[in-house]
Amino acid sequence: MIGCFAGFAIDIDKVLLTGISLALAVFFLLMISRTKSTKTKVGMIYGHLIMLSFPFVLFTTNFACGAACMSCYSDTMAMVSYALPSAVAVGTLAGFVVIPSFYMFSSRHQSRNRELVAFVRKYSRLMKIRAPKLYIIDKAKPIAFSFKSFKSAVFVSVGMLDILSKKETQAVILHEMAHIRQKSSVMKFSSSLLKLSPLSVLARFHHDTGKEEEEADSFAIRMQGTSKHIISAKRKIGMYH
Repeated sequence: MIGCFAGFAIDIDKVLLTGISLALAVFFLLMISRTKSTKTKVGMIYGHLIMLSFPFVLFTTNFACGAACMSCYSDTMAMVSYALPSAVAVGTLAGFVVIPSFYMFSSRHQSRNRELVAFVRKYSRLMKIRAPKLYIIDKAKPIAFSFKSFKSAVFVSVGMLDILSKKETQAVILHEMAHIRQKSSVMKFSSSLLKLSPLSVLARFHHDTGKEEEEADSFAIRMQGTSKHIISAKRKIGMYH
């Protein structure tokens, strides 16, 4: 079995694949700031993360094939056929399942406030979107955020509920639901995920959320017929900070 391990570094094909993968990771990273389409930016971010993880997956696949003395150890194309789908799966699961699940299953509980839950369902029907789950985070700091992956969710902290009135709370929830409909939460979340990359310092990428925030505020104002609730909610949150 030891004879199956000729070595990863001395295999020129695998070294070349590693170099190409890292070069593509850098390419995707540099292209993010030059792309205007949100969908394309998200694709570039995940392309970067997948290519960055590919050498690790390739090395792992190489080890597995060598340990089992499988033909894929000496067949580069066969190894790539195993490693590439695995790298894509790892990147996709991390971005859309594992990390979102961390938020959904830590320091929170699903809201039992029937009035708020009914409010979310009512406006989800009007917006023609699937009703997101409403979660309450056990934190004194007034925060609210949302994300959309396989399941959409809106998170509101206990501190937020404590300082806001009923109408102000509804304005904040409408604001977050607008983010879900616009899918802007996907970009915000992907941008945060990009910061985990050790090469992220090369990108100088900053996602400007100003326009998205204005559009979400405008939606809440249209739904409530007044701007006073979202304005007063922001003022109270600002005073806390």
